[in-house]
Amino acid sequence: MSRLVVLCVQRTALVLLLCCAGVVWASASATSSVVIRQSNITDIVNEDYYFYRVLELALNKTDAQWGAVQISQLPYRPEDKRLRSALMQGGVDVLWSPTSADFERQMLPVRISLLKELNNYRLLLIRKNEQPAFSAVRSIDDLRKLRGGMGAQWTDASIMEYNRLPLVKAVGYGKLFKMLAAKRFDYFSRGVYQIQSEVNFYPELELQIEQELMLSYPNEVYFFVNKNNTDLAKRLETGLKIAQRDGSFDQLFNSIPRYQWGMELLKKHQRRVITLQPLPIKPPATNKQ
Repeated sequence: MSRLVVLCVQRTALVLLLCCAGVVWASASATSSVVIRQSNITDIVNEDYYFYRVLELALNKTDAQWGAVQISQLPYRPEDKRLRSALMQGGVDVLWSPTSADFERQMLPVRISLLKELNNYRLLLIRKNEQPAFSAVRSIDDLRKLRGGMGAQWTDASIMEYNRLPLVKAVGYGKLFKMLAAKRFDYFSRGVYQIQSEVNFYPELELQIEQELMLSYPNEVYFFVNKNNTDLAKRLETGLKIAQRDGSFDQLFNSIPRYQWGMELLKKHQRRVITLQPLPIKPPATNKQ
């Protein structure tokens, strides 16, 4: 082989080596993306604020193992069934939601409670001057004499119906406050972590937090990902556990004023607790021959 041919072969090999190195470098340094629905991440009163930041925390804690990642948002905001469909079809990568047996069949849960025990207890939003009707409630049978309001596609609606509590359902969120004020139903059940700020959303409606009762049932809030996205589920679980161990999860959780309010209420409350039965877990369907 001539010297010229040898030099050409060596030069070609060097170019290929540099190109390969460049590909490896580009791959290692490229920033991937996790897509969520359009969210309000600047207003600490909005529920999105906390869930976005705990997602960001879990991803940042795992940069060293999985690489850098950015959170991007859809230009629109699907809700409830549309949001779950978007996740199952690959339009979004992560959502946060109270869990249910149906949801866990459809999507892959990351089984770390994002709200600790806060979403297992609920208070009632009622109209002002109607406290006496609720002061008379001593049991679930008494509560069945009143009508609740709830989002039609929410897990909580199914739980209330399973417990035979009369319910008026509506699609949407803001309209439920107005329906309560218009006497379409008697109370709006809200998470302990939600109600402290919500009571002030519509001051003109003259609503108040009921003072004596508390509903209780298991209702954990998890991150969910697509059934096939086991790597992201593992990354989020690992990141959340790291944040729990190093204290950054608690630091974030305790920075939310209404969460502090809810935890303090649970610590010192003297309310009458009405315990609801959780939805039964249905066995998976089987094909009969």
